[in-house]
Amino acid sequence: MLGDPPRYRVISKLGFGSFSTVWLVRDRVLSRTVALKVVEAEQTGHSRELGILQRLAVPPSAPSKDPCAIQLLDSFETTSANGVHQVFVTELVVPILDPWFLSPFRPRVTKDVLRQTVEALAFIHSRGIAHGDLYPSNFGLAVHEFDQFSDAEIWAMTDVPETWPLVPAFDDHVDPNSFPPYYSVRILDFGSAYLVDGSPSPRHDTPAYYSAPEIAFSRATLGKRAYAPWDQRSDIWSLAITFHNLVGARGIYDESLFGIDTKYLPHYMVSLCDEIPDAWRDYLASRKYPSDRTPHGHADEIWKQKEEQFTRLGVDNPPGLVKLMRRMLVLDPARRPTAAELLGDPYFVGTKAIKTDVGGDGVL
Repeated sequence: MLGDPPRYRVISKLGFGSFSTVWLVRDRVLSRTVALKVVEAEQTGHSRELGILQRLAVPPSAPSKDPCAIQLLDSFETTSANGVHQVFVTELVVPILDPWFLSPFRPRVTKDVLRQTVEALAFIHSRGIAHGDLYPSNFGLAVHEFDQFSDAEIWAMTDVPETWPLVPAFDDHVDPNSFPPYYSVRILDFGSAYLVDGSPSPRHDTPAYYSAPEIAFSRATLGKRAYAPWDQRSDIWSLAITFHNLVGARGIYDESLFGIDTKYLPHYMVSLCDEIPDAWRDYLASRKYPSDRTPHGHADEIWKQKEEQFTRLGVDNPPGLVKLMRRMLVLDPARRPTAAELLGDPYFVGTKAIKTDVGGDGVL
């Protein structure tokens, strides 16, 4: 039992990250299942996450019934042989996508989900916060009725205790009867987030594949551990790359890219955006891309191919999605739209906002 006084009983391990482990627990005081995140002892004194989560808290009396960001329910410290650990208790969410196997939603609902990810990011940014680690694993779906299951039923669903309680993956669209209508998108894991108040940004922890150009170029030229300043505009780029995954299109870059070295990532970004920043020219000229892996075609041709791919996948309005992503994927961060501006994009006309629930009629 964890808590002060003890109230949280561990049911299963949900997952772990670079600096923390997350557990599925039962709150014996309120009789509900929640997630409990234990931060590594050596990171506890440096973590900004508690303050970020408190800033993102939405009172139960707020007009919108869904808060967009994962909600903090409790926090405390616990001591182990390794030292003092910060502990957060949050609402329970499940990941939108398994990292390795995609389970596409129905096309109409996928469009709603994309809108909700933008809405969630706009909410976070409106609180003065930059996330810094946006990729599919850090987007989840709120689970409002998990409390009805017993521990034995939960173990049966998760199969092996050391896994997330994931929605099964299928070759085609998910069975429309397998998702109730009350799922709504949440952004989670604020361990890398910071308050944009004029202070320097922390180290950026987004995987290279989802990193914005201002970060990728610094890593390519100075090394993978190089520091590069970033802010909310970097989140916009990462979200666009995430869109590509959420519609079932997998990687936006050539999969062979990461089999070589991320030092070639700027080459792909230039090919995708069809522009070359002056500060990049010497680097690109000095490090020619391997001839057998040269990015093919100009940006217009690449995006035409992606539009065709989206069409094959059954994406709603592929030309509109391409235009939206190209608005977001701009090398110069100053020219990227804000999340709030993206909500007015023509692609999202007729989509459902977070406060109205994702599925609407229950068909996902």
